[in-house]
Amino acid sequence: MDRVSVAIWSFYREDPELARRLDPLLAARLSRGWGCVRIACRDAAHRAVVSGLLPLLRPPLAALGLAREIRLLAPGCEPLVFPVVLPFGGGLLAYDGSIGE
Repeated sequence: MDRVSVAIWSFYREDPELARRLDPLLAARLSRGWGCVRIACRDAAHRAVVSGLLPLLRPPLAALGLAREIRLLAPGCEPLVFPVVLPFGGGLLAYDGSIGE
């Protein structure tokens, strides 16, 4: 297991349920360089599963300052690039229905 993987699993060592949700990462290859963490997935379906783990990947990467972005790679597909730290608060991502009342 590489250093990035160890850092992510160590972050969740106190909560085995969250750590278990990271199991799809065991089938991927993680590497770090130039301000990004690259996650090489087996195929597009695996990449879709791993992209669902972004809310679990962002906190340890941001807390440890390991990367500024996450790149999800799959053979024959364009890379998906996500920021580690969202440019504005997460509360702005959810519409609460208050506009227009």
